[in-house]
Amino acid sequence: MTWFKSAVAAAMLLAAPEMAAAQTYPSGPIKMLVGFPPGGTADIIARDLGSELEKVWRHPVVVENRAGANGALASQQLARMPADGHSLLTIVSGHVTNPLVSPSAGYDAIKDFTPISLVASSPLLIFAHPSFAPNNMTEAIKLAKAKPGTISYSTPGVGSIQQLSLELVGVQSGAKFQHVPYRGGAPALNDVIAGHVQMSVLSVFQALPLVRDKRLKPLAVTALKRNELLPEVQTVAEAGVPDYEASLLFGVIGPANMPPAVVQKLNAEIVRIVKTPQMLAKFATQGVVPIASTPAEFTAFMQAEIKKWTEVVKAANIKE
Repeated sequence: MTWFKSAVAAAMLLAAPEMAAAQTYPSGPIKMLVGFPPGGTADIIARDLGSELEKVWRHPVVVENRAGANGALASQQLARMPADGHSLLTIVSGHVTNPLVSPSAGYDAIKDFTPISLVASSPLLIFAHPSFAPNNMTEAIKLAKAKPGTISYSTPGVGSIQQLSLELVGVQSGAKFQHVPYRGGAPALNDVIAGHVQMSVLSVFQALPLVRDKRLKPLAVTALKRNELLPEVQTVAEAGVPDYEASLLFGVIGPANMPPAVVQKLNAEIVRIVKTPQMLAKFATQGVVPIASTPAEFTAFMQAEIKKWTEVVKAANIKE
């Protein structure tokens, strides 16, 4: 049994530094990057998580907005930061989709990072300027088939989940829309409000106030079921695109090769926070669906998203 005792002792020695790291983590402020300007859903989620983590760990969580390139700049920055758990990033779907269409993204969405937890997902709302003739997605698809390429839609940029969600409609229905990329969500939205572009896509939460003010016309939600905040608005599936679904994901990741014990500690706290009544209430008001996952489930989800959107990118010939 001497060999067994030696093996156990060796294993304990190897595990000791990691256990110590988990016990002392966090040892200082945590930086939470967000790849978009303040005020968006990702920024709100990051600040809510940070506020709750501060209460538990008594260390500040500093949210830093590193906007640009549909979130790619923040992903690039995180990949270069120390993998000690003190540098994190709240991602959206663009983290996964950027490398599919842009060689300049400069990172692998999975290999260059450590997944910690999915946090939430949000259905998207396809909408139009009030002067747009179709009143729902069924009519918009019919028009796009009859007059291919004559309906324009704006997005925050090439490869964004907003573009891919509309192109998925086209791939599955045979409709052809004209993509108009912008450098950010704000200008893409403003040009629809002004009537310069006919259609666009946002999260339900972001679009809702403008829909209620009659400044935007809702056409369809991208979830499999109708949204409670807009129960009168059809789904894309109901518009004649069976099994259509597209969502904006939110999750927390760190740099590659983070200590597993630190990842586990972070995951446990984020999952706990997501399930608290106050966080669930906030998600409900924002129109997002809470998700509390393991790191392995998060990885599997991203792999499935990469497969799904790669097929759309190829079918629609999307390039930077």
